[in-house]
Amino acid sequence: MLSTDDLLLIAALARSGKPAAASTSLNVHLATVYRRLKELEQEAGAPLFQRLGGQYIPTPLGSELVRAATAVAASLAEARRQLAGGEQRPEGRITLTTPDSLVPLVTALLPLVRRKHAGIRFDLVVSNAFADMARYEAEVAIRPTRSPPETLVGQRAGAFRYAIYAKTGSATDLPWIALDDSLSAIPAARWLAVHVAEEETVLRVNSMWAAAQAAAAGLGQALLPDYLHRSFDLERRGSFIDTLESEVWLLVHPDLRRTPRIQAFMDLAAGKLRAQLKAG
Repeated sequence: MLSTDDLLLIAALARSGKPAAASTSLNVHLATVYRRLKELEQEAGAPLFQRLGGQYIPTPLGSELVRAATAVAASLAEARRQLAGGEQRPEGRITLTTPDSLVPLVTALLPLVRRKHAGIRFDLVVSNAFADMARYEAEVAIRPTRSPPETLVGQRAGAFRYAIYAKTGSATDLPWIALDDSLSAIPAARWLAVHVAEEETVLRVNSMWAAAQAAAAGLGQALLPDYLHRSFDLERRGSFIDTLESEVWLLVHPDLRRTPRIQAFMDLAAGKLRAQLKAG
C-alpha cells in the first residue's frame, strides 16, 4: 500500500534524478532508496523510472505518481512551516546545510548557540548544492554567494577572498589542483578554466575541502577561499584575486524567519561568522 514516505521518495527522486541525492534529501540510506523503489515498482507491476545516462526519468506511470507526490510533499512542507511558526521558545532541532569548505566555521559556532540555548539541537547536511528550502530539505542555509536566491531571506555574514595556496615551504613550480565539472558554475572554477591549462592539472576534485587537503599534502597548488587555508599547513602564493571576492550568507525560508529557534540561531550565528571571516 502506497504511503506518504513512498510519495516523498518518488518526489525526491524525480526532483534530483539521482538516488544518492534523494537519499541525502530524505536523510535515509541509499540502499533504502533502491529497496523501496524496487518494492514500489513490483507493486505497480511496471517501472516508475527509466535509467538513462545515470539519470532516473519518470515513466508515464511514474509521472502520474510524481504529480501526486509533489503535491503531498508541498503540503507537508507547508504544514511543517506552520507548525514551526507556532513555537514559543527557542528550542528544537534545526536542519542546517552548508558546503564542505564552510564546515569548520559552521561547527565552531554551534557550541556558542548551545551555550545560550541548550534546547536547540542540529542536523548538518554538507552539500555543495542549494537545498530546496520550500520543500523543507533544510531550514537554514549557510552559503558562499554574491547573489542569494530572491525566494529566501537572511543576513550577510561577511566577505572573503580567494588566493592560490600551496603546502608551506614547497616548491614554486607546482602543478595545479583544479575543480571538476560539478563545480563549474562557481567563479573559482571559471577562473581556473581560463588561467590553468589541462596539462598543468595533476588532480580534479568536486570539493574545496579536498582541494585544500591535496594541496596541504604537497600534491600541487590550489585556488582556495582565504578562510579555508587556516585549517591546513598552507601558505599563500601571490596576491588575493580581487575579482573573486565573495560573501557568506545565512538564509532561511520567509515562513521560518520569526520562528524562535531560527531567530535565536541567526542572531548568534551572523556575528560569530562575521568575526571568523575577519580573523587571520
